[in-house]
Amino acid sequence: MQQQSRPLTYDERKAAEAAFRGAPFDPQLSESARKVYLGISSAMANKRNEAFQEYDLSQRPVKGKRTSNESQGRSRAKSSLW
Repeated sequence: MQQQSRPLTYDERKAAEAAFRGAPFDPQLSESARKVYLGISSAMANKRNEAFQEYDLSQRPVKGKRTSNESQGRSRAKSSLW
């Protein structure tokens, strides 16, 4: 089933903005606005859940090693007199 593309109504736009901000749904908005809000909210929740599932909490973070060409306590002065 293919849906036709159309611009959002004022209510739908307000519901979409509230969903992206994480604000509660305004019950005075229309039924189609409620569907927009629920769709965006659930998609964002699924995206957050997917991000946490991809990150394995059992693994410890790996600390980067310093490479040999990085400065290790050298001053900015190039002269050996300083």
